[in-house]
Amino acid sequence: MEQRKCENADDTKQIADDTKQIADGTKQIEDDTKQIEDHTKQNKRRQSSWDPNSV
Repeated sequence: MEQRKCENADDTKQIADDTKQIADGTKQIEDDTKQIEDHTKQNKRRQSSWDPNSV
């Protein structure tokens, strides 16, 4: 029984590590989304000088 406690502690640590990785992944997605927003802003700025819809 004593060994099982130790395994559970390891499992808990593993879950904590996985949760941290998921949080890091979420942060990465937020960074990507921010980059996409930046590109969209740049595209809008670029299009303002030449608007294909006005032709």
